[in-house]
This record gives sequence, structure tokens and C-alpha cells, in this order.
Amino acid sequence: MTKILYLLNFVGKGGTEKYVLDLIHAVGPENCVFIYSEEGPGLEDFIRAKVKMYQVNMNGPFDFNAAKQIKRIIQAEKVEVVHAQFLRENYLAILAKITGARCKVIWTYHVDVPMGKAIRSLNKMMTSFNHKVITVSHFMHQQLAKKGVSMNKLTLIYNGVEGPADSHPLTSLREVPVITVVGRLREEKGQDFLINSLADLRSQHPSLKWECHIYGEGPQQEELVSLVQHLNLRDFVQFKGFSTNKEMLYLNSDIVVVPSSNEALSYVAMEALSYSRVVVATNVGGLPEVIKPGETGELVEYGNREELANVLHSVLTNHELVQKLSRYGRKYFDEHFTLVKMIEETTAIYKH
Repeated sequence: MTKILYLLNFVGKGGTEKYVLDLIHAVGPENCVFIYSEEGPGLEDFIRAKVKMYQVNMNGPFDFNAAKQIKRIIQAEKVEVVHAQFLRENYLAILAKITGARCKVIWTYHVDVPMGKAIRSLNKMMTSFNHKVITVSHFMHQQLAKKGVSMNKLTLIYNGVEGPADSHPLTSLREVPVITVVGRLREEKGQDFLINSLADLRSQHPSLKWECHIYGEGPQQEELVSLVQHLNLRDFVQFKGFSTNKEMLYLNSDIVVVPSSNEALSYVAMEALSYSRVVVATNVGGLPEVIKPGETGELVEYGNREELANVLHSVLTNHELVQKLSRYGRKYFDEHFTLVKMIEETTAIYKH
């Protein structure tokens, strides 16, 4: 079996860590090695996965000492494929390869970040040593092509999630419909945009019944709680904290909102479709590849409070639309975003 080394600088609790863990479980922890630099809240998940781990301080993309340590681990563990998750780790893996490690280097581009002219030039040179560069959406594919990565290195593989066996279609909304938002409480996730839109919805349609559940923790929590109080939404918006019970979360929701200002491809949107929930998302990044307006959900422009309030009103009052979005959303998920599909396509790259 091919030995895979996964490289990740900081071990958080986000989508990238989920992606790596899904692949480790699929490949088999006994066939994997994990190198990280900074401990974070997600480290326990890797310990539970029983994957062999090394800690290597990675102080930037040209940390030659880190590259040397990574090379030694590749050689000692007989690693054949290094799968890096961010630019820093990709460059370090390539430096290890250039200096003698005999392995394929694959890079998955998870988060769209600005890159200046110097980085774009470096990308052109450094990624010529990559076996493949995986992009998680067409949007990210286009972004990397602009950032110096050769088109013949790029391959699109959508992220995937394990959905429930039963589709749980919505035939109607509950008496007090639940609007849910899931994600770390920080500015780019757009919870403040949603809260302001909910205030508009409440003002325009005071008799309309709904409540909003906000799942997640993060640096903006205090600010968001104050905003809810300021807008007199205490009776309508509840902060639920971090939840590990995905099934409970989605089955207790009617509408799932993804109000982000930046999103490569949203796990939350895909998970919500897998549970046949109605999804309202912003028209940013890779989200339009998951949410097809009027078919798998609805899209709004980020920051347009009036539009989001109007779309929420439309969904809350149109049961036929709810049934259509619920049914077709699950069908679209099954065709494009299953975990099995993502794992099959990614492991095929490891082998060829």
C-alpha cells in the first residue's frame, strides 16, 4: 500500500482538518504519517485516529531546517506521496523533494488568499515540481491559474461529505421554522450580515414566525451577542455554541444560511443538502457551484441585507419552493459531493 504523508502547519477544527482526517481514515492510519507544526484544538482528533505523528516547526515556506527534517521523515517512513494543505507546507515538501526525498508532492488549495507578483512567480517555478495541485472548486481552479500554477498541474476534485443514508426530505416547515447558521464566529463567516438581515425581516414582517440558531465559537462572539441585543432580537436568535452532533443540528433546522464573504467550497452547504435542508448562501467563491438558485437553494449577494431578508421571507412562506429545493438539493449532493466520490478521485491521484 502507498505510504502517504500529510502536512499541515496548524491543527485547528476546520474544514481542512476534516479533509485530512477523512483521507487518513479512508487510506488507513497505518498507511499514513502526519506532520504538523503548531498544536491546536483539532490535535486530539488526529491522536484518536491513531496516525503516526511528528511535530516539525515550520517557520515559513523557505525554512530549510524544516525541509531537512521533513526529508528525513519521508526517507525513514518510506513515504511515496506527500499531500500538503497550504502554500507553506507545499513549498517545504518541494524543498524536501529537490534536496533528495524521492516522493510525489500533491497540494490541495483550500483557501483563496491574495498572492502578489513575487509569489505568483515563485508558484510557477515551485509547483512545476508538484505531481498535481488539487482545487476544491472551479472558482479555486481559476484563481490558481491566475496565480502562476500551470493548467496541466491543476485538477478539480470537489470536497465531499458523508451524508445520511436517509434523505429526510422536507414536506413543510415546522410551526416555528428554524434558520440555522454554522461556522466559526469571525468576520468572514458573515454572521453579522445575517443578524442585520433578520432585523430587517422582523421589521418588515412582524407576524412571521421563525427563530435563528447560531452554532459555533470564535473571536466575534461578544460582538455578535451585543448586536443581537442592540437589534432587539434576543427572543429570536439563540447562540448554541460548538456542536459535534451534526445529525441533531441539521434535522432540527429548516433553513441553513451560509452568509460568508469568502468561501472556497462550503462543507456546511454540502452537509445541509445531504440532509435535504433548504440552503440560502452568498454568491461568493465556490458556493455557486453547490447552490443553484431555484434548484438546490437560493443565492444572495454578500452584504445585501434587503435581498437576504426578501429571500428568507420567500422561503419561509412558500411551501412548494421548500419541497422543491429540499428534494433537488439532496439529488445534487448525491451526484457531486459525496465523501466516497472525493476519496476515490483523490486516492487515484496517489496511485497514478
